[in-house]
Amino acid sequence: MINSTHPLHILVIEDSQSDFYLFNEYLRLTKLPVQTLQHAQSLAEAITLVQDFQPDLIFLDLTLPDSEGAATFTQLHQQASHISIIVLSGLDDKQIALQTITEGAQDYLMKGEFDEKLLTKTIMYSLERKKILQHVVENYERYNTIIKATNDTIWEWNLNDHKITWNDGITNTFGYPASKVQPTTAWHHKNIHPDDRERVLTKIASCLSDGISQWEEEYRYLGADGSYRFVYDRGYILKSEHKPYGMIGAMLDITERKRKQEEQIETQKLITRITIQTQEQERRDIGLELHDNINQILATAKLCVDMAINEEDISKELLYKSYDSISKAINEIRSLSKNLVPPSLGDIGLKEALLEMIENMSVSQGLKIKIRANDPHVESLSNNKKLIIYRIVQEQVNNIVKHARASLAEIELKTDQQFTRLTIKDNGIGFDPRKKGKGIGLHNIMSRVEMQNGEMEIISAPGEGCTLKIVMPL
Repeated sequence: MINSTHPLHILVIEDSQSDFYLFNEYLRLTKLPVQTLQHAQSLAEAITLVQDFQPDLIFLDLTLPDSEGAATFTQLHQQASHISIIVLSGLDDKQIALQTITEGAQDYLMKGEFDEKLLTKTIMYSLERKKILQHVVENYERYNTIIKATNDTIWEWNLNDHKITWNDGITNTFGYPASKVQPTTAWHHKNIHPDDRERVLTKIASCLSDGISQWEEEYRYLGADGSYRFVYDRGYILKSEHKPYGMIGAMLDITERKRKQEEQIETQKLITRITIQTQEQERRDIGLELHDNINQILATAKLCVDMAINEEDISKELLYKSYDSISKAINEIRSLSKNLVPPSLGDIGLKEALLEMIENMSVSQGLKIKIRANDPHVESLSNNKKLIIYRIVQEQVNNIVKHARASLAEIELKTDQQFTRLTIKDNGIGFDPRKKGKGIGLHNIMSRVEMQNGEMEIISAPGEGCTLKIVMPL
């Protein structure tokens, strides 16, 4: 409350000089620290003084030369809604004075029926009530601003009459026009997905019975278009003398977040599936290479050794053949190992590793491969990123060798301040990306790119070759 030392600025709107003189005497007897007292005899004069003077308190006579009755208060209140107004009323105006209280006046005094004590009490209480009211209005405006700024659907549930009130979120988020929103718990409960309804209502009932102050739950809620949206709902239980009488809460639409989570799960499943397929394919390739190539070479070497043991006349020639076969087997194993074991990129550099990889691959004589990777920043990439780029190039060059029937392939690798950009282009037979599904090779590439939060683009058409563009953040 305002203390007795607070300097007051008061405006009295009274056309009767005798009534103003009497009021002034009572005001002097109150001993309140009145710093400024202004007097206006008409409403027009008072409105001018309000704008220039900005008083703390206004005393208003309802009968003035230029205005009369409740309209007098209404016009003044429109210009001074932030100021405490106390109505000075005659006996004939008592009902009108009471009406002004409902419209925003802080109090009223009957002329001739108050003294300095009542005047003191009225002034102090009116100022304090106005101060409290202003805080309520400010909080209400702040609350409304927060409600407008949030995407939440705010609800309030009265446990006594089973009524629920909603903010605009029920329209903005779920599409229900105001005329279709029923303020009942039955309507709200009906909109909860049948598979979720029992779980949600059971949890709410449990919180109410166990004295828990708040709850939260995820479930599906029916929209006006007939589709269900995922919501995250949390409620706070309101209590009086430890007895619940209501709840207030907010529903947040998390449909998009759920969709992205499901996409991430599906992507992870795809990556796992491709990884397993890749491992199985690599095992098959290694098995075929060992069985159909290296095993045959070693079998030939063993046969020559067996014959050398039994044929002394040609043993030396057979041993030479065995030597050649064993040498071929060693070279084949070395080549196979290079494809399986990651290169020492930190030692020889990414470009040199790519050149060595292409040199060791079974590239047809009719295919020429060019590499442009002269950007000095390429070698400053992390070893992990270099290895990913190496494997992508290895996979795509294998695709070109096996399927493209190309005579020329170009590999370009460069960086800028934010991204690493890899382009692999060939002049082969091409394909229609919309019709042809991605093989395991392209899926392997895609999974590696996605793990780096990158993007992959395939540009191809029948007879026009293929261009693979990859962009990965540094």
